[in-house]
Order: sequence, then structure tokens, then C-alpha cells
Amino acid sequence: MRSPRNANRSRPLLTSMFPVFRLKLLRPLSLLAFAVLLMALALSCGEGSNGPSVVIILATPGSSEQALSTPTPTPAPSASPSPSPKLTPLQVCASNPDPASPGELQLDSPSADQKVSLPVEVRGWGANIGKAESGVAIAIVNEKQEILQVLNVPPQPRAYRVPPQGLAISDFTRPFAADILLSGLSGPTPFCLWVYLETNGEGVPQQVIQIPFLAAP
Repeated sequence: MRSPRNANRSRPLLTSMFPVFRLKLLRPLSLLAFAVLLMALALSCGEGSNGPSVVIILATPGSSEQALSTPTPTPAPSASPSPSPKLTPLQVCASNPDPASPGELQLDSPSADQKVSLPVEVRGWGANIGKAESGVAIAIVNEKQEILQVLNVPPQPRAYRVPPQGLAISDFTRPFAADILLSGLSGPTPFCLWVYLETNGEGVPQQVIQIPFLAAP
């Protein structure tokens, strides 16, 4: 028969063995519960893959509204170049009473409708103006057909000068030149330049070149 003293010593031994037994009993249960949880998760994932998916879009406040409200810039239409205005020929010259042929008389400057500054440089050639030093006559006519000036211009020496093409060259072929001053101009003013060789018995110019031009002060 054991003494009480020995009986008291055996209690701690049984007590210490109980937790070990409990852990050994609970460990298979824990593993089984974990396996069941994994199967439940797998089934739920499988059902979610076959079912309709839900997409949640998180929009930054104001981002979608700003994107929708921002218009797409429209390229500006390219402006077509406007045609350059054409100069209207000056109508300051009246009808030519007797046009000169290019073989008889030619004018180098000014050209038709040219804008020139003062003095107006008049240059040209005559096929026979050297004969008897006859030269040419130069007249300036305004828009009202008023004769402002008439100049008798003598021929110049021909030495070291080249006559223009189309002029009938003779021993009396000479150039001519004159600088004409015009007063009282407030801006570009149209005039008609007359260059002619002679006048008839009625005083009408013969063998005439007419050139409209603009004189600027």
C-alpha cells in the first residue's frame, strides 16, 4: 500500500501527461479543419471564375469630367493666299495721232506705267535725228490733256554708245536724253510723256511715242 506521500507525488505526473494527450488528440482535428477550409476556398474561387465578374473603377474626382469636358482642338483652316492686285494701266494718254515705228524712234526710259522720282530721266534713240541736228521734241501732258512742258532736245554723240535692237542704223543715228523737272506735286501724279520727231502744218505731232508714267515728288 502506497503511502500518502507517494500518492501526492503521482498527481503531478498525471497532470503533466494530460496536456500531451490533449495536443495529440487536437492535432488531427486541426489538420482536418484546415483541409476543409482549403476546399471551401477552392469551391468559392471556382464559382467566382464561372460567374460574372465585377469590375470596380476608382475614378479620381474631377478626372473623368475634365476629360469629357475638354474639347479636341480643331486645326484652323489654312488661309488661301489672296491674289496680288493687278495694276490698272494709266489712262492719262490720249489717242496717238501718228505712232512712230521701232525702226525710226525708240524710248529706253521711262517705261509704261513706271513710277519715277524727280527729275524724270528720259532716254532714247532716233534713227535719223542726227541729220541737221534735228533731235526730238519732248512734251509732258497731264490728265486734263493740258500741255505742261515742251522741250526741243538735241541729239547726243553716238561714240561709245550701243543703239537698241530694231532701230534702223544710219550715219545719223543718235541717242537723246533729258531730265525733266515737275513742280507742285503733293504725291504720285500721272502724266503722259510725248516724244516725237516733227509736227505737220497744223501743228499736230508726227512720229510719236506715248508713255504714261507716275511722277513722285
